[in-house]
Amino acid sequence: MIPAVPLLALAFTGGIAVAAAFGGPWWFTSIVAAALAVALSLFDPARTSRAVLVAAVAIATIGQASFAAAAAADPTPLAAIASAASGSHEVIGTAVTDARLRGALASVDIDVEQVNGVASAGRLRMTVRVETAGPRADDRIRATGDLQRAPRAASNDYVEYLRSAGIDAVLAYPPRWAVVESNTGAAPVRALRALRRWATSNIERSLPEPAASLVAGVLLGEQRTMPAALTDALRATGTTHLVGVSGQNVAMLTGALVALLAAWLPRRRAALLALALIPAYVLLVGAEPPVVRAALMAVGITVGAVTGRRTPAWIFLVYACAGMLAFNPMLARSVSFQLSAAATAGVLILSPLLAERAAALLAGRGALLASLAEASAVATGAAIAVIPVQAAAFGTLSLLQVPANAVIAPLYGATTVVAIMAGLLGWFPPVATALHASGQFVPAAFIGLVELLARMPGATIAVHAPALAWIGWYLLVGGLVWALSQRESDALGGAGGGLPTIRLALAVVAIGLWMLALTPREHSPSVTILDVGQGLAILVRDGDAAVLIDAGPPDGAVLAALARAGQSRPLDAVVITHADADHAGGLAAVRSRIGATRTLAPDGVSPGAERIDIGDRIRLGPQTTIEALGPPVTTLPYALASENDRALVLLVTIGTRRILLPADIEAPAEHWLARSGQDLRADVIVVGHHGSKSSSTPELLAAVEPRAAVISVGARNSYGHPNAEVVARYAAMPLYRTDEVGEVTVRSDGVRLWVQAAHATLPAQRNGGTR
Repeated sequence: MIPAVPLLALAFTGGIAVAAAFGGPWWFTSIVAAALAVALSLFDPARTSRAVLVAAVAIATIGQASFAAAAAADPTPLAAIASAASGSHEVIGTAVTDARLRGALASVDIDVEQVNGVASAGRLRMTVRVETAGPRADDRIRATGDLQRAPRAASNDYVEYLRSAGIDAVLAYPPRWAVVESNTGAAPVRALRALRRWATSNIERSLPEPAASLVAGVLLGEQRTMPAALTDALRATGTTHLVGVSGQNVAMLTGALVALLAAWLPRRRAALLALALIPAYVLLVGAEPPVVRAALMAVGITVGAVTGRRTPAWIFLVYACAGMLAFNPMLARSVSFQLSAAATAGVLILSPLLAERAAALLAGRGALLASLAEASAVATGAAIAVIPVQAAAFGTLSLLQVPANAVIAPLYGATTVVAIMAGLLGWFPPVATALHASGQFVPAAFIGLVELLARMPGATIAVHAPALAWIGWYLLVGGLVWALSQRESDALGGAGGGLPTIRLALAVVAIGLWMLALTPREHSPSVTILDVGQGLAILVRDGDAAVLIDAGPPDGAVLAALARAGQSRPLDAVVITHADADHAGGLAAVRSRIGATRTLAPDGVSPGAERIDIGDRIRLGPQTTIEALGPPVTTLPYALASENDRALVLLVTIGTRRILLPADIEAPAEHWLARSGQDLRADVIVVGHHGSKSSSTPELLAAVEPRAAVISVGARNSYGHPNAEVVARYAAMPLYRTDEVGEVTVRSDGVRLWVQAAHATLPAQRNGGTR
């Protein structure tokens, strides 16, 4: 039996989730809620009150209306700082969080206090180059530079992210900035910040890299300095959730505090005192949705235990989700919230049954093996529950996710112990020495195993399944829960017969809670380097979305190339990297003959075009984005002298595959790009400046590490492109030239990648010119 109050909370949560996943009018949610209510009444007609079912339908409809109202709410008006942009200004404000590091770059959000000496308000994002670490939270900062109002283009993914974060303006690479006062927050906040930094310092002092970065992530959610290779491996194996603060941390903290305090206090008082420390921990690690959800559950479970009420843990999960969604219905679209709730449901519903079966199979084979099996059951239950959410959110799925979580779970537990010891006692030299030695084993084994699994063939695959497939997945999981529960019931002589009904009902409800609609795609996304002679034009497509990057020379060759590529519909956008005729000359013809909804370019390149700058992203589909990596053409116009070096550098990402488009940048811009701290690794590079000897420096190629290269170049051109020395630098990989093989199409499903030339002529003839 599902009690009335949890059922109503579940109905409210379900109404919001259905609205977030499928939209539709209020009556759609009412029909779904009514269907679930009828199903519950059929499962347990004697115990499910008809009045409660009617109330559940009504409350589900209220949940749908709450989400609709939140989604339709007007965005927050621009703060006062937005009226000050653009131009050079002196800004004084306080850092909201510690700076996020990315190589040599640091970005920090600042609550503005003054602009040019006048009181102001709002929030800006500042990006600076740093030698070691950037500003810290509660540092007061003075910076002078070009203040740019955050644009509001609806199709710009980066802009939408800024808007959701409350960012009103951007201050990128200010020539003058300084921390004028440190640690300015309120006394309790300063104490928590100091405690976090103290623990981080202890970890860094007592453990080698990259073990220190891993341990800081496990204990404090600190991932600012984690190596990119480790981040990629965690993502590929579906174990990213292990490196970040979650419900496991809160549960371990609560249990440890209760056990510690119980040595001096009665257990009930120890539990209540431990609860008082949970809010401080939430603030210490950051009040992200998974942590808040876990804290609310910990409070409910502890209070229930103290008062002697044996309430199932899943009810507190429902209460926590309903309370958080009532406060902010838009959390239903937060992937971290979805993953956290789904994983917790898997741990509470599926893991106990898996652990019981494992214990039965391993009976009499040792306590250590049994404890390892129990830890693996917890990880497996969570992994099974979140598979549809991960696939819907990221379009990829790790085939090793369930076994990887099961195998790594014991190492995670051991790493957590090392993290606690390092954070608390890393300052003590003997302990630091011992931890440094252990770091060569426990965290190192965690990292080594993750990276090994990530390198296995087929570790990650692209997933484009319809919603029906994931509904079937949850029904399959529900059937597994039913079967395992039935065995449990039989073993107890028929007791607990209502348990399968409850768990199956929850599994069915999870369909509406955690399944976002997926649209299957007919064709894989592609990047086609068009054959336009001595020039450049690149067509990026994902489904019906199409963006043209550069338009080739003014002879109209781009029109014929687009026709060969089958692009007859108007383009969603044309992006011009710089004003050279061999890149922008065909723009007028494209606009008049094909049509384009938008034209984007750096300042001064194309009259009437929307501005695009470093950090901006254009999203074509669920997996495909185009991101501007540099140079900072509007925020730092004086940094690079030549027009070629001011050309826009773009990165096309399709799932986990990357294609770098460096346009015509030359050695100075390549030097800046390689040292910018950005992740330049790419599977394919479109060779810069048509293979000119002024580009493709070894420094850039070392940063990109391409596996294939494409040169857009005209046959027998007067420039001698591509240069023979440059061609030799790509000798270790396939090299495709448009003057030899025509259009070159790079196609990917998000994991695998294919390069296809239009003509059968073998690519990569190494007979470049002399320039």
